[in-house]
Amino acid sequence: MGIRGWVLTITGMALAVLRPALGAAAIVAGPNYVVGSIPLPGVGNGDVAVVGTGVCVGQGSFGANAESIIRLAPDGTSTTVVTGLNAIGGLSYDAPNDRLLFSDNAGELSGATTGDTVFALGSPRSAAVSVPASGLTLAPAGSIPFAQAVLPLAGGSVLVGDAAGGGAGRIVKVTGGTPSNLITGLDYTAGIALTLTGPGELLVGDVDSTTFEGSIGKYDLTGASTGSLASGLSGAYDSALDGAGNLLVTGGFTDDFSSSTIVSIAPGGTVSELASGFVFSTGLDVDAPTGEILVLDIGASHLDTLTPVDGLTPGGRGRKECQVEMWGGAPDRSTKGTPKTRWTCTDGAPCDRDGVVNGTCTVLVGGCFSVTDARTPTCVPAPVDSAVVSSHQSIPALPSVQSAIDAVLPSTGPTCSRGVPVFVDANGKTITISLDGTHAGKRADKDTLKLRCLPPGA
Repeated sequence: MGIRGWVLTITGMALAVLRPALGAAAIVAGPNYVVGSIPLPGVGNGDVAVVGTGVCVGQGSFGANAESIIRLAPDGTSTTVVTGLNAIGGLSYDAPNDRLLFSDNAGELSGATTGDTVFALGSPRSAAVSVPASGLTLAPAGSIPFAQAVLPLAGGSVLVGDAAGGGAGRIVKVTGGTPSNLITGLDYTAGIALTLTGPGELLVGDVDSTTFEGSIGKYDLTGASTGSLASGLSGAYDSALDGAGNLLVTGGFTDDFSSSTIVSIAPGGTVSELASGFVFSTGLDVDAPTGEILVLDIGASHLDTLTPVDGLTPGGRGRKECQVEMWGGAPDRSTKGTPKTRWTCTDGAPCDRDGVVNGTCTVLVGGCFSVTDARTPTCVPAPVDSAVVSSHQSIPALPSVQSAIDAVLPSTGPTCSRGVPVFVDANGKTITISLDGTHAGKRADKDTLKLRCLPPGA
């Protein structure tokens, strides 16, 4: 049946139950996350990957040469970077080599110019024009018939899930343009992740061809099985690790089958529901500097976002400190783990979104409002009507930060603006941004954020 047949079977069952609610579903997550969305210029398809300050997303409908990949900038501007795809499988940003990896699994369609393989687009953060996928293949077209999940490895090799089903599923390792089997005997291969400690352990999703139950197997880098992380899942499609080492998995369903879910699987194997309300959750990625989760829901013209409250920067612990919080970078923390009102980044480090050592750190800055924050237990979330961004220093990005914040206010519940790129010189000096929120003509909360960029080795 292959990956397309698997998806159609699963989503066909889901849509039969969910059709009355289509267009009206609301994403539900626990109080540890702020739910939001990012509009797309069309219907998203396949997967999503964070690339610097932007996001790359599959677009279009299944068909020969009918799908493409766009890069979405923080201000909502979209640029088509790849065309000529048929059925996008997975996307992944290979930061050390500055390339966007992606797969396609419908090269057999009449009129298709390429497909059933994995591709790489170099310098995706700066790509200004679209490139045909046929010129970007990493392995011969047709060599991975049901190409789905994609994972870069240190050294340049790429792993690709071949979701053939019926025991023919596998993990293919592509090195120097040559594909070879790393893991075999799978069914509908679903998501590949590499743990964060030591040499890493592969976490491979699989969906049983008969029961459609999902499982996560563990393997070393030679492809040898090292056990099972989880089994009996209500489905599995894509996966990604968060900063705490939990594996996030899409493609499952609530017990009553009323909506699709994302589950979080702890390193010890405990499974918990993280969010629900999706029609069918497919691709996802985690923004490393903030921990924000971006999810692609089938048929949606937006990305759903789950922003972790613990990654926000409150101004303190007082009774107003949950009304305005800063978002976009990782706060410095005290020895007890308490977030400070300063973000420190090193030029060229992962927190520097331009990805290069160039004398400047690029960070995202946005605001969150009316947040339910367990770190400020005396603060009761209340509406924020407006907020003014200011600084005593000259910061060219401030009007854009203001516009992004204006777009989400007044608040009627927890909400976050999109982050706007702010450039900080790598001289160790701080720049300061203030965010002053009001409600009913009175100050609701005012926070001040310091940004600092260090040169390498400082």
